[in-house]
Amino acid sequence: MRTEDLLLAWDPLGYGCGSYGPEFDDILLALTYTDSVDQLHHLIRQTLLDSFGDCPNEQETHKMAVALLKSSSSCQL
Repeated sequence: MRTEDLLLAWDPLGYGCGSYGPEFDDILLALTYTDSVDQLHHLIRQTLLDSFGDCPNEQETHKMAVALLKSSSSCQL
């Protein structure tokens, strides 16, 4: 699955798909400069907390960080 599709299908806080545009843009941008699961995991959590004051449990955000990095690495030349 494409990286963008993973994010678009994810509704981390139950607000409905499509409710996280700027936040997901920040996460996609982070994929251009990090290849660390821990760093991306922290960024996902911080981005959602900054925007919404809430974020999913650590296991869910870690799982998404792993999936995003795996997906983005398969797209590189």
